[in-house]
Amino acid sequence: MVEIGKRLFVGIKISKALQNELDTPAPGTEHYFKTDNVDYLQIISLGEEKLIGRYVKDGFPAAGIDDVSRNVCSIVKLITRGHRIEETSVHIYAP
Repeated sequence: MVEIGKRLFVGIKISKALQNELDTPAPGTEHYFKTDNVDYLQIISLGEEKLIGRYVKDGFPAAGIDDVSRNVCSIVKLITRGHRIEETSVHIYAP
């Protein structure tokens, strides 16, 4: 039986280097990840890993996942002053 109601999370694992950059974000960008606004990024824990990304709503169209992935990358780059994010580093999680 599949559990309905779990939301998927599209995000990036936070490495030590990325965490250092998140600790000193670009001026004026903290609101992109330090608020509870679902339109921006959230930092969550999954086991011992920390992730930055966003949840997608139930029934989210599969074709829109690319847009969410690009959005996560672009906001992380903005926050971290251009930290290089590989497209393959964005994953879908079921926390």
